[in-house]
Amino acid sequence: MDKRQQLKDDFKFYARNCLQIRTKDQGIKSLILNEAQEYIHERLEKQKSNTGKVRAIILKGRQQGASTLVGGRFIWLTTFNKGVQGFILTHEGEATNTLFKMTQRYLENLPVFVKPVIAKDNAKELHFEKLDSGYKVGTAGNKSVGRSQTIQYFHGSEVAFWMNAGEHTKGVMQAVPDADGTEVILESTANGVGNFFHEQWKLAESGQSEFQAIFVPWFWQAEYKKKLPDDFMLEPEEHKLQDHYKLTREQMYWRRMKIAELTTDGVDGDKAFKQEYPMNA
Repeated sequence: MDKRQQLKDDFKFYARNCLQIRTKDQGIKSLILNEAQEYIHERLEKQKSNTGKVRAIILKGRQQGASTLVGGRFIWLTTFNKGVQGFILTHEGEATNTLFKMTQRYLENLPVFVKPVIAKDNAKELHFEKLDSGYKVGTAGNKSVGRSQTIQYFHGSEVAFWMNAGEHTKGVMQAVPDADGTEVILESTANGVGNFFHEQWKLAESGQSEFQAIFVPWFWQAEYKKKLPDDFMLEPEEHKLQDHYKLTREQMYWRRMKIAELTTDGVDGDKAFKQEYPMNA
């Protein structure tokens, strides 16, 4: 297969050859999908193959790479297709800036043979001149953000924490046509019950919406483990969890230390851990 055609058709091949990310501990490296990202990617591609489009809601733990994957996916799609628009909506300004910087890093490091001509590059928007395609970001605090646009690829980040979620469902999310090739991907850590993300998750989980529910447990992250002290012993409840989820002692020790870290200012560390690092939906 022609290399450029393979880059266009195979996101995993494109990611490891074209996309550069800032890693947690090893600086700038190529995007090689981790276990969680592999699983999400396979689910998205299967749905697209079956239905012609992507509609997905992702429940995951902290720093498992969902935003990194979706951001890279949308760079891939907007730089290989003409006349399309990608849009990221985040829960707060700092997250908006972080995801847009990630997007800019992807573009800056693209090999010349797949790098588009960038006509506009500011704090909130990228426009690829010859393709007439682009990429924008917005913050959920703005009720009207993205409302008047037509969007082919929509990424909702940390949706459980959105302000004005109801307005966005009537606005920016309605800007995505119900057409082949379009993608709407909502992802978040949990933030209680009764909010928009929780309601949409329950609908997807029960098959009452066109969205597929994708859950990613914390223990798929290879780095979520910790070297054991000599006197480490599992408590009875920890033994049950270890057996049920087939976890290592190093993972269980990481869990215990993370719960201790989250136990502060009257916060129940165990409850906080279940929200930030879920084992099941």
